Amino acid sequence: MKAGLRAITITAAAALLTFGQGCSPHAIQDRSIPPVKMPDRLDASPIGVEIPEHWWTAFEDPDLDQLVDKAFATNLNLAQAWDRLDQVRAQADIQGAFLFPEVNLDASGARSRQSVNEQAVYGNRFALGLGLSWELDLWRKIANRTDAAKLLADATRDDAEQTALLLSETVVGLWFTIQEQEQLLDVLKEQIRSSRQQVELIELRYGQGVGDALQVLQQRLQLAQVEAEIPSVESTLETTRNQLAIVLGQAPQFPVQTMPAPLLPELPAFPELPTPRELLQLRPDLRAAHARLAAADHEVAASVADMLPTVRISLDGGFSSAGISSLFDNTVGSIAGSLLQPVFDADRRGAEVDRRKAILRERTKAFGERFLVALREIEDAIDRERFQLDLLDKVVIQLDLAGRNLEEATIRFAQGQTEYLDVIVAIQTLQRLQRQEVAVRRFLLTNRAALYVAVGGEWTRKLTPPEPEDTSTRQATTASSGTPQT
Repeated sequence: MKAGLRAITITAAAALLTFGQGCSPHAIQDRSIPPVKMPDRLDASPIGVEIPEHWWTAFEDPDLDQLVDKAFATNLNLAQAWDRLDQVRAQADIQGAFLFPEVNLDASGARSRQSVNEQAVYGNRFALGLGLSWELDLWRKIANRTDAAKLLADATRDDAEQTALLLSETVVGLWFTIQEQEQLLDVLKEQIRSSRQQVELIELRYGQGVGDALQVLQQRLQLAQVEAEIPSVESTLETTRNQLAIVLGQAPQFPVQTMPAPLLPELPAFPELPTPRELLQLRPDLRAAHARLAAADHEVAASVADMLPTVRISLDGGFSSAGISSLFDNTVGSIAGSLLQPVFDADRRGAEVDRRKAILRERTKAFGERFLVALREIEDAIDRERFQLDLLDKVVIQLDLAGRNLEEATIRFAQGQTEYLDVIVAIQTLQRLQRQEVAVRRFLLTNRAALYVAVGGEWTRKLTPPEPEDTSTRQATTASSGTPQT
């Protein structure tokens, strides 16, 4: 018995030594920098202010802050992303389990009856066995697959963070759209009120014999045109509210409790931009692309190792006796080892290596492309803001001119120096510019949100996935089997 245990111990120690010294036949490379030319800095913009940790707080709206936090807790798309993370992490645990021996306990008991000289003779047999099987990771095939699975779990975590990042942009965009439509409604109501006053004035003049029916019809038409803008704005407002409700994980029939004030905020000061190299850590999608690239490199190493010899050992020991009290008096043990060297498989393993290398090349290029897209998104947002600010300045100038133009046209009409059509045109121009100013200001705000999102941020790393709802079964099974949880 002691000699058998000593042999098992020596074999296990040798296996552990071999396992610890396993080496990979494929060198894993550092691919943290995308394979494209990296600029030293982003767009040559003026020095800006530091972006708040949670970028949406830059708009200084507590109600908006609460709504974004609520979306993180209730959005179903984000919840699915966290569930996918649980799936991939469990898969990584499964893959990592192959690094360790598999130990199985086998217990049995039997009772037999036979007739001897017409007498019933009973016999008992009890057995208890313990078996261990283990594939030695000589070439780090299992270790590389485990590392690849962990990297894919990291990438899935980054995917969930990217989902949260885009979710924050969606909520802010819907919030500003609702504010825009509410503000447009206020502008239209004021325009309708002003146009009705003008109708009453023209009708009064017509009733006093001053003017003609054409002027009355022209002013009524102008009023009708403004009133016709209301349904479109109300439709956009209601559908945007419905969309926000879905984003918050609730049915459109249940109105969102918090609604914005009908006044768009001022555009915050221009933010300080990171360097392109810093962007690699600030954007979850870039981190995910890099993690998938690194995982592909480990998969290449595992596929190369699969072409090399595989060594497996097994240790079996047991006890067998006719009675439970003497069960441990009789022992049986065995040690076995096997080596498998692929000789002919019609180049199946070689083709798998080629496939994995092609995946590695593809993900290398995908990482580079994703990085270039990230740079473009920032540059696009900067360019759009620059041109929209220029447009806003021009709209403001036009508004001032349109107001003065309407005032002058009204005076000249009252003095009989011009037709009323000039007044109508002046009114329509002023009202169109008033509506355009609201739209431009909303676009500037949503574009700034897009810039903040394009920059990314460290705040997504602090997000905490919700606790799984069905962990009790696994916890109970784990406790009974004695397997440590990860």
